[in-house]
Amino acid sequence: MAVATRSTSTSPVKKPSANAAAAPTNPQQKPLKHFVLPKDISPKARFLLLRHPRDGNPQRFLFCPERGLFHFNRISAPTTDPRSLLFTPCIPETLQTNPTEPKDETRSDHLLSKGYISKSPDFYVAAPFDVAFILAPLILPSKPTAAKALFQPIDDLFEQRIQDDKELRYLFEHGRPVVENAMSMLCDTIEAGGEQMYRPSEEKTARMIVQKVKNADNRGLPTSLLDKFVKRALEAPILSVKREETLTSTQTVPLAMDEDDGALDSLDSQSSAASTAQSTIFSEVSTTSSISTVVCEPISKELFELQKQRVVLDFILTSYLPESIADRLRARFDSPDSPIDFTTLKDHLRHLENLKAEALASRSITDFSRKRGLEDDEALEVRAEKKRKQEEEERKKKLGESRGVRELKKVNVSGMKKMSDFFTKKPATTVS
Repeated sequence: MAVATRSTSTSPVKKPSANAAAAPTNPQQKPLKHFVLPKDISPKARFLLLRHPRDGNPQRFLFCPERGLFHFNRISAPTTDPRSLLFTPCIPETLQTNPTEPKDETRSDHLLSKGYISKSPDFYVAAPFDVAFILAPLILPSKPTAAKALFQPIDDLFEQRIQDDKELRYLFEHGRPVVENAMSMLCDTIEAGGEQMYRPSEEKTARMIVQKVKNADNRGLPTSLLDKFVKRALEAPILSVKREETLTSTQTVPLAMDEDDGALDSLDSQSSAASTAQSTIFSEVSTTSSISTVVCEPISKELFELQKQRVVLDFILTSYLPESIADRLRARFDSPDSPIDFTTLKDHLRHLENLKAEALASRSITDFSRKRGLEDDEALEVRAEKKRKQEEEERKKKLGESRGVRELKKVNVSGMKKMSDFFTKKPATTVS
């Protein structure tokens, strides 16, 4: 006789739900990336992966045929501070619904009308980026050559580059005016047969960088940048050597007896006899003489402007050009034929170096209280800053620990076995 079995349960509690398999996935499993884009960009704007001119690594750019090229800078929050981002519509009117209009769920989701919280606090900000810096490593030789380059059409100069890089090809096809404008700042140009011809020129590249330095100087630099790299670099050290001389003087004066001291005379006869004696008083007078003093003079406007331009120039060469090209251009700016004359600034900085060396030498000779050698003030500041950051990181790390972990660290585990001891293999025993 066959035994009847129940293959399915009739209980409504145990009955599987038909929607269990269609459970929605968590959209935050892979955090979204957030981009802050410029206003009024063209609908034809597109994200491009172009090689950064400094190191040649592919990085994300935004190209707009109307507004040019933008580079995304990542703004990151400290890893020790757990943070998140809340996104809401910037226009309050989008939250108001009109009962007479049909509800558009697609538009509502697009505007994030219900709000959106991101677990990743990082976001990318689009900053303007000159196309000339993208093209400079492609047309300027990495090593100096004695042979003079020839004039060529723009298509011949980038023919091989465009074939190998589709992102760069998109930039040439949809941003031809932007590319031609950048090439005119990097190359000598002539017109032959109704076509514009280009020849790479380091001299024109240097003039373009000088113009960018002046533009940045006119717009003004951040206060923190001025204090750290401009004002501090031009400050003269205060050289003041102090010598202390101790003069000992001996003075003989009679001791004056007050009426109240009569009671003491009856207790000690010797003290009354000594009242007529003379007392010698030693007094030490400390005098301070200054050997040499250099007073900080106000920084001249010319030196201040030259130092600002030097800081901006070093930043551009370090951040936007390959090292080989940047070194050649830096040598050009240091030469007597430089577009910007830094001779006055160099002489002043050389004078400051001599003053600092003199100050260090004088302080090391006169200051015998130091157990170790005198270090540079800037090195001490860097060390103090690193120590402060390390202490701050440790403090935040301790705050991130749970109470249970902190309490467990206080437990005295001396004499206790470790957990790994319980899982070690016992040694084999031999039977005799």
